[in-house]
Amino acid sequence: MRFTDILHLCSQNLFRRKSRTILTVLGVIVGCCSIVTMVSIGSGINEMNEQSLKQMGDLTIINVYKQGNYDGFGASDSTGGGQTDNKLDDKAIESFKQIPGVEGATAQMSLNYTVTMTADNGRYVATYGDVQAIDMSQLENMGYKLTDGAAPTKSGEILAGQYLAYQFYDKFRPEGSNMRYQPQDAGDGTYWTCDSTGNCSQVPADQLGEESKPFFNPMNTEIKLTIQTSDDSSGSGSGGGMTMGMGGMSGATDVSGTGTGSSGSGTGSTGANGSGNTFKLRATGVLKEDYNKGSATSSGVLMDISQLKDMIAKADKSAAKTTTYEQALVKVSDITQVSDVEQQIKDMGFSTSSYEEIRKQMEEQSRGIQMALGGIGAVSLLVAAIGITNTMVMSVTERTREIGIMKALGCYVRDIRIMFLGEAGFIGLLGGVIGCLLSAVISIGINLVYMGGVSGENIWHAIVGGENVTRLSVIPWWLFVFAILFSTAIGLVSGFQPANKAVKIPALDAIKNQQ
Repeated sequence: MRFTDILHLCSQNLFRRKSRTILTVLGVIVGCCSIVTMVSIGSGINEMNEQSLKQMGDLTIINVYKQGNYDGFGASDSTGGGQTDNKLDDKAIESFKQIPGVEGATAQMSLNYTVTMTADNGRYVATYGDVQAIDMSQLENMGYKLTDGAAPTKSGEILAGQYLAYQFYDKFRPEGSNMRYQPQDAGDGTYWTCDSTGNCSQVPADQLGEESKPFFNPMNTEIKLTIQTSDDSSGSGSGGGMTMGMGGMSGATDVSGTGTGSSGSGTGSTGANGSGNTFKLRATGVLKEDYNKGSATSSGVLMDISQLKDMIAKADKSAAKTTTYEQALVKVSDITQVSDVEQQIKDMGFSTSSYEEIRKQMEEQSRGIQMALGGIGAVSLLVAAIGITNTMVMSVTERTREIGIMKALGCYVRDIRIMFLGEAGFIGLLGGVIGCLLSAVISIGINLVYMGGVSGENIWHAIVGGENVTRLSVIPWWLFVFAILFSTAIGLVSGFQPANKAVKIPALDAIKNQQ
C-alpha cells in the first residue's frame, strides 16, 4: 500500500465519526494549551526577576574585597579559597585581567573624608558628596554607560553621576523651595514628582516642568570640591577651605577661634587647579545610574584613581600613600562565566560578591514554579491521552471486518499499524497546533491585562517584550515546538496499543465479524 493511500484512509476514517474526532482533538487542545500557558507564566516570572536584577545594575560585575572584608550586600564573605591575606594592589588587578572570560578590571577607591561641593560661584551647595575613582582607561571595558558627554582625559576632569545635580540646594532661596526633587519613573510612561511641601503626583513624561529639573547642568557648570581633613578644626588652613566650599559658613567650624575662618579669607585653598583643601572640577560626561558599580554613578562623581590620590595628598599631608585598595571591580564578558571567574578570584585568596548567587536562586525558584504549573497542565494532557486511546479502541472495534478484508486482500500488517498510528498521531498533531495558537492568544491577553490596557504599543510589547517591559506570560519559540512534538508523541503512544490490537485480529475472524 502506498503512503498516499494510507494518508487517504486515515483522513477518511477520522472524518467518518466527526463528532468523536472533534471531541478527542478538543481534549488535546485543552491539555496542550494548559501546559503552554502554565509554563509561560513561569517563564514570565523568570523574566520579571531578571528585569528587577538588571535595574539593580550590571549582572556581569564582580565586586572583589580583601579577605574577610564586608561585601556589597552587608554580609561578610569569607568563602575565598586562599588562606593568606593577599594584597589587593595593582599586581592583583593585573592578575584578574588574565583570567579567561574577564573583559576588564579596575581598583575602586572612595574618598573617605567629609566633603562639600559648590557650584555657580557658591550659590548651589551639596553638604554630601560621594566621590569615587577607578582606572579611567578601563571605563569602557567595565561597561560604564554615559548619558551625555565623554570620558575625562586630563586632571581636573570628572564624570558626574546621573542625578548629582539633585544633591545641591540653592542657598539664595528660602527654605522649602531651595531643593529640586528627582522624578521617579513609575514604569508606565509616567513619573512621580514631589513638591517642596511633600505632595507627590504622577505626571506623563512630556509634562515634566522646570520644577522637576535640577538648578544647573553639571556639564557646563564648574564644581568646587572641599575636603575636610582631621586637622581642619585647628582654624589654620582649613578655615579658608571650608569658606570656599560652604560660602562663608566656616566661622562655625573654626572651634579654636584663632583662625581667620570667619572672615572667609583663610589659607586653606587658593590654587586654581587644586591646592590645599578645595579643588576645581569640570564634568566632561554624565554617567548612567548603575548601583552595582557604585553609588557615585547616581549621586556622586567619578574620577581617575591617580587624580584622587593627588587630591588626598594635597588635602591631608599626614595621609599615607595608598598602595593597596579596599575594593576592586571585575567585568566578565558573559553572564554564564560569572560563577567560574568568581570562584577563581576566591581561589586567589580574595572575597567576592555579585548578583550571580541571587540570580541562580531566582532561576531555581522560577524553574520550580514552571515544573509545578507544567505538571498541572500535564494532567489535562494525560486526560486527553486517555481520550485518544478510547477513540482508537472504539475505531478498531467498529472496523474489525474492514481490517479482516484488508488482510485478506494482502495488505501488510505494518500498513495497518501505520494507518492506526497515523490517525492517533494526527489527532495529537492537530490538537497541539491549535492548542499552541490558542495559548499564544491567551498569553497576549494576560500581558495586555497586566500592562493595563489594549494599545498598539502594548500589543507589540506583549508579543516581543522589550528592554524595560515586564510581561507576566512569556512563550519562547522552543516551547511551541516542544508542545507540538509532545502532543504528537502523546497521540502516537496512545494509539500504539489499539494499533497492535488491530494487527493481531485473525483475518477469518475479522471477516466473520458482523459489526
